[in-house]
Amino acid sequence: MNNILQVKHLIETYKDKNQKFQALDDVSFTIDQGEILALLGPNGAGKTTTVSIIGGYLLPTSGQVILNGQDITTARKRPNIGVSFGGDLGFYRNATAKQNLQFFADLAKVPFRKQKTEIQRVLSIVELDNVANKKVGKFSKGMTQRLHIARSLLNNPSLLLLDEPTSGLDVEIAQSVQKTIKKLADSGISILLTSHTMSEVEKLAKNVVILGAGKVFFTGTVSAVLSLAEKEINQKPKNLEEAYLAIAPKLRRN
Repeated sequence: MNNILQVKHLIETYKDKNQKFQALDDVSFTIDQGEILALLGPNGAGKTTTVSIIGGYLLPTSGQVILNGQDITTARKRPNIGVSFGGDLGFYRNATAKQNLQFFADLAKVPFRKQKTEIQRVLSIVELDNVANKKVGKFSKGMTQRLHIARSLLNNPSLLLLDEPTSGLDVEIAQSVQKTIKKLADSGISILLTSHTMSEVEKLAKNVVILGAGKVFFTGTVSAVLSLAEKEINQKPKNLEEAYLAIAPKLRRN
């Protein structure tokens, strides 16, 4: 399979007076076309910084982010990358789903003559086309989460960045969102997923990158994480959550 995304030797150093904080220290990984890669790690490990650099919200101190062969950290015109941070914020609650997406279609530089078709397309993908004219303030949490994903799909990005896409949702609604994510990957879209729900990671991702203290602690398959944890606890973990908890102490900053 082809590497859609190559993250190469990312370093991000924050300076505050006479102190330096190493948020990222030589972070590298790849994502193939149609792959869901999970980015894991405790709070403060560097996940948000990594996603922010890939999404274009932050420039790295050094390193490269190569998308479809182009280094997007130095490109004048950044390629379209879909980003969904989720949550209750981000939309005009007194506007309809369609009206909200019209606003974001302008930001995504979707040509005006194509906006109607594009908005219908993304609403259909997340199964919200039947509530296109409903005010977002009356949406359930699950509907709002799916609208976030619809927004990230405007203008056909080849890469989606999904941050905690089912956070705060009940089990049934979370499964519906997960089904949508899987369908997107099956259509050929590459997805970088951050999640603290290990059962979700097991359902969606084949490969994971685990960050600890700004460094890549592990890259490989979910089953390989279980084997790694087995060496720590001298017994085979029942699932990814148990495996992650076994190695978690090694991921903390000193």
